[in-house]
Amino acid sequence: MSISTPVRSSTKVVASQVEPRIVDRRQTVQLLARRRRHRMQIALVAVVLLVAAAVGLALSPVFAVQKIAVTGQSRLEESALVSSSGIAIGDHLVAVDLSAARSALMKMPWVASAHVERKWPHTLSFKITEQQPAAVVRAGQDLVLVSSTGRILQREEKVGAGQLLLELDGSMQLAQGTPPGTTSSQSDEGLIGTSVSSEVSQAIGVLEAMDESLRSEIGSARLSRVGALSLELTDGTEVLFGPPEDVAAKLLAVESVLNQVVRECMKTLDVREPTRAAVSRGPGCAGISPASSSKGKSGSSSSAGTQSSSAGAQSSSAGEESSSTGTKGSSAGAQSANQSASSSASVGDSEN
Repeated sequence: MSISTPVRSSTKVVASQVEPRIVDRRQTVQLLARRRRHRMQIALVAVVLLVAAAVGLALSPVFAVQKIAVTGQSRLEESALVSSSGIAIGDHLVAVDLSAARSALMKMPWVASAHVERKWPHTLSFKITEQQPAAVVRAGQDLVLVSSTGRILQREEKVGAGQLLLELDGSMQLAQGTPPGTTSSQSDEGLIGTSVSSEVSQAIGVLEAMDESLRSEIGSARLSRVGALSLELTDGTEVLFGPPEDVAAKLLAVESVLNQVVRECMKTLDVREPTRAAVSRGPGCAGISPASSSKGKSGSSSSAGTQSSSAGAQSSSAGEESSSTGTKGSSAGAQSANQSASSSASVGDSEN
């Protein structure tokens, strides 16, 4: 009994020494937790105040749209662009959906690209790039203006000055997703702003690839049901172009032949095989040399022709002998033109 009593006394002493430390620790943990909650409450209040301030500024008349600046357009009216964007004067600048406004503008047939941005504190900027007209396309009873990107821009009542006409065979499809032979009864909503078919787009690509000098000589173009393209020149000559492939080579052949052969009585120019371009002429034109240049654009033949003309002028004062010299000079000029024509394309000439 005397041994167990000191042991219990020692246990009580240790317990009494440890208990204050535990109490202090608990108090410290509770204090830190209260401080943490306090900081979170302050942060939450700050966030609420910032949000409220932002909403207040957004709804403030200071940031209301007071001006919409439109640049880049020439055919489109500024009022039509603003109306289509869905944005109005007085709308809050912060709340404007720029992406939605741009998408709305891009739905307009004449708009090729659109950029919408905010100009603080109260201006919106529209930067517009318009579609470029390429040709007037006739499909059945319809006459529509088509852009260089193949987009149908608007209906036309007639082919205007400076406009190029592309006529489609009656069975050709005008627009993607529409049946062949579009009629004028089709609503504008189902036609205007849509893209033309791939065949029509390729034909327009040929017209766009022409340089200005050649394009000015094209009166109209026609696309057959099998996708073959033909061109009618302003002088009545028909150019058989064929499918819209090897475009660069075919256009080079057309330009070379037109620059190097006599245009008189020319009926057709066939460049479906661009390395073997062929010219056919109307009745009564058998005596025309196929490669005598009427325009004189070939450097060597033009030079030879000039020299022969000079020789002919000198011979006029010297009698028949010098006249004979001038004739030989003209023959040399024709041979030089023949050589120049054969260097760019093999040209065949026939009479029909």
